[in-house]
Amino acid sequence: MDFRMPIRRYGPTVHLTPAGELDLDTRSALDETQAALDDGVVMVACDMRRLRFIDVTGLRGLLAFVRRLDGRGIAFFAYNWQPQPRRLLDLLDSLYPPADINGSPRCAPTSILRRGLQHSPQPAAPRGARARAGESTAGGTAAASRPQTGSSAARD
Repeated sequence: MDFRMPIRRYGPTVHLTPAGELDLDTRSALDETQAALDDGVVMVACDMRRLRFIDVTGLRGLLAFVRRLDGRGIAFFAYNWQPQPRRLLDLLDSLYPPADINGSPRCAPTSILRRGLQHSPQPAAPRGARARAGESTAGGTAAASRPQTGSSAARD
């Protein structure tokens, strides 16, 4: 499949939508994209929903691309990862120990690609769906959203 990298610019933000397969043959598109980013860019948002496949060479190219952005002070956020690319990220991270020989925690190799995604909440269910699931929405505060302590949980 062909690889494309549409670029849209909104002021200091650039939106990328890589599409197709990122591999050895298409990795140069990242270099071309990098060259197209001028000094006025402060953030790159990358919608990965159309990136169906990435191999190790493509992933290395993507990591190098993002590190170069980081070195220029440009924030990078990727979202809507598809299953195959996400599995490759997970596989690569699983090959590295979580701590170095001194016990200091290590960053996963792909953490720079996951910025903003690791701790982002799942999309909220529509208001009606919460009520159907047994969550009270009356009074403005849903009971399920309040943290429970051990003693109150025991009474429930």
